[in-house]
Amino acid sequence: MSSLHLIARGKMNQRATLLLMRKIEELKIVPIEQLNAGEFEENAGVYKILWTIQDHTPYLGTKQLQCRVIYEPGALTVVESIFYRSE
Repeated sequence: MSSLHLIARGKMNQRATLLLMRKIEELKIVPIEQLNAGEFEENAGVYKILWTIQDHTPYLGTKQLQCRVIYEPGALTVVESIFYRSE
């Protein structure tokens, strides 16, 4: 039974990681001047992808992007990443 639980958890983590990587790649190709500050979300089946954009963090002209993937049935954050873009 434990093995089945671990396999299911591994599949959940793998799917969440792929969703996170896809969202990061999408945000990397958007021109920086089109990245507006705010909080955003997108549903992806049983997952929710959340991302926050902050202007001038930590330096003027820099944007901080924080992405998180949540497994909705358990309201469990599976993966999270923070990265920065500058002009």
